[in-house]
Amino acid sequence: MDFHSLQPFTIEQADLYTKYFSQSNTRIADACPNSRFAWNIGYNYRYLILEDCFCLVSDGGIFTEPHFSLPLGELTAAKLSNIINQLEKIFKQNNWQLTGMFIDEEYTDLFNELEGYEINLEFDSAYSDYIYNTADLANLKGKGYRAKRNHVNRFIRDYPDFTYKPLEKSDQEKAVELVRTWCQDKEVDCKDPLVSDCSPINTLFSYWEQLNISGGAIYYNEDLIAFSMGSIINQGKEGVIHFEKAHPNYEGLYAVINQFSVLNAFEETELINREEDMGDEGMRISKESYLPIESLKKYKVTLQKK
Repeated sequence: MDFHSLQPFTIEQADLYTKYFSQSNTRIADACPNSRFAWNIGYNYRYLILEDCFCLVSDGGIFTEPHFSLPLGELTAAKLSNIINQLEKIFKQNNWQLTGMFIDEEYTDLFNELEGYEINLEFDSAYSDYIYNTADLANLKGKGYRAKRNHVNRFIRDYPDFTYKPLEKSDQEKAVELVRTWCQDKEVDCKDPLVSDCSPINTLFSYWEQLNISGGAIYYNEDLIAFSMGSIINQGKEGVIHFEKAHPNYEGLYAVINQFSVLNAFEETELINREEDMGDEGMRISKESYLPIESLKKYKVTLQKK
């Protein structure tokens, strides 16, 4: 079976993908429906249903190498074995190394149980998700959050007429324009998903009716100056913040949009996932400054048939 004979992964599969994602135990941000559809521009996924599991296969796109992602559904060792045997034919037909990415640590034992393959699991901490207590990010209590509290209090004092509101589809134009402002400030090409999340953010807004998007926006003088976009997963227990943007002219605004979004859009959750740092030192420092309680590991697996 050739890769191009598989069905393209498009927004038409939103309900189907969400159903299988909900049956899975994975908590990684990459597997969330909102993330998958937002970033598919860079992965070029195609899909098939095997063993009543949703399987995504990528030719690498512009981001990485050919791979399959964690099969979603009620995955067992027996099911995984049959799935891998089928995927191996696709990868062999295309002369690709049989490789899996975005493998939740919870599922590594299933891969280690596979028979007939030499298994190599690789872990890179740069791609682990940062997990926080929702209450910590909402309340910012204690010495560790003093700087965050100061940023929030100063913003409220300096801009008392700001307004916070739930993020809506109607915010799309102003939100995308804010991202363009961010790109200009960082001197990156907004059209290039390798360096900017402008296109993925615009895609999520465009798919608003088909997806369940949570988030918030801050307005000042009728201008949207900050927003966040995320997901609520794990039966409402966890929030995932996929995108967070703030105007560079307002000091400490990231702390403000983070706290207000958690307080309002994710108030019913127990945990918040702020995704990975991708090896970027600035992002690592920023994410660690919010005092994570857990590092959610994900693996790359390569398989060689014996």
